[in-house]
Amino acid sequence: MIDLKPDRALVAGLSKGVEAILEVPGDKSISHRVIILGSLAEGKSLVSNMSLSRDNMATIAAFRKLGINIKKQNLTGDGKDFAIYGAGLYGLKEPESIINTANSGTLTRLLAGILAGNNFFSVLSGDKYLNRRPMKRVIEPLSLMGAKISGRGSGSYPPVAINGGKLKSIYYEVPVPSAQVKSCIMLAALYAEGNTVIYEKKATRDHTENLLKLQGCPVIQETPAGGDSLITVKDKSGLSLKPFETAIPGDFSSAAFFIALGILLKDSDITVKNVLLNEKRAGMLKVLKMMGADIGVNVTGETPERVGNIRVRYSGLKGIAVPSELVSDMIDEFPIFSVIASFAEGKTLVSGAGELRVKESDRIKTAVFNLSRIGVAIKEFEDGFEINGNPDLINSKSGAAVLNSFGDHRIAMSMIIMGLALKYRKIEIRDIKCINTSFPEFFDTVSGLTGIARAR
Repeated sequence: MIDLKPDRALVAGLSKGVEAILEVPGDKSISHRVIILGSLAEGKSLVSNMSLSRDNMATIAAFRKLGINIKKQNLTGDGKDFAIYGAGLYGLKEPESIINTANSGTLTRLLAGILAGNNFFSVLSGDKYLNRRPMKRVIEPLSLMGAKISGRGSGSYPPVAINGGKLKSIYYEVPVPSAQVKSCIMLAALYAEGNTVIYEKKATRDHTENLLKLQGCPVIQETPAGGDSLITVKDKSGLSLKPFETAIPGDFSSAAFFIALGILLKDSDITVKNVLLNEKRAGMLKVLKMMGADIGVNVTGETPERVGNIRVRYSGLKGIAVPSELVSDMIDEFPIFSVIASFAEGKTLVSGAGELRVKESDRIKTAVFNLSRIGVAIKEFEDGFEINGNPDLINSKSGAAVLNSFGDHRIAMSMIIMGLALKYRKIEIRDIKCINTSFPEFFDTVSGLTGIARAR
């Protein structure tokens, strides 16, 4: 069971498998972009299945502060429908106070690109975890475009101050695969003269491109060779973005926790419906299949995003070296993947994942800290980790363990799933309020599957 106490969870392992069909909340990454681009459109956009995560609510609050009218609707009756009354590219208003970006790196970086092109002053700042995350990666290209932007630590960290104005187009090679950096430049390009070209050595998630195309923006995507990507945002003289109607698919990163349960618990059979299946987001499925996981995927839609159902059943897994070309396609899933790999037979090696160091926590260090306390044989490397998995870990009777999320929502949920998978152990996970950052419905969903969560 899960016994919820103030900012901690006491987890006892499940004694039997789970059979269930479920849905997860709307995708967080797409929800950010829908709010942002709906606000820049000329007219009313209607959105259903919006994520109600703390991050996405911060995005709604930010655009309301910038003068955008965003209202709840009753399209489907689930409280997740919104109307966004877009004011156009130049319809935002100067905020009267600092814009609070909470714990959201996506909001902070993407919004910086938009504010750089608007002729007013603004400041972005978040919580103590967000204000430790690197911002130079967006400040540098925005400065090349002519933006007057600065941040704490010589432009390295928030708070970020922006004096917006006229921008110019650039050619920019993104040094580290990052959809946030790419999207920031693309949004700034909406305000720049000429064609802006962005080169990625490894193509990243393309939600921004998909939405901009839906809105009639001239975006050209090319894949010259070897998985790289060339994106051109063409000159937009007189351009206005069209409003849209869309239903946001379920968040794959949220589905990943229940995919893990289905694979790890004997006699389990779990189907997650209406999940985002964007190729650049669902890399973990490919890796799990390589490890021997019993996974079936049924695609039910393709536009503007691929969506479908994922069915997983209990599987005996074998460790592998995660292919380097799939690392960026599962970057958000490595915390729960490290839990899965702990039960696989043999060695699992992750390398080329240095980006994990600068997420909501240092996810390499936090995974090693927590899993080693449960008895997992895990080694830390600069750009990844190595796990010597043990299928018999599930029957371990080594006693209780105290784990810590370090304020990272994905670490918190991953360790709760780990606790449920350990049949005879009791695990305490501290600092769990951060789960609201991405998945406030997490405990309700777990309880619906197993009937074991209760709150105090």
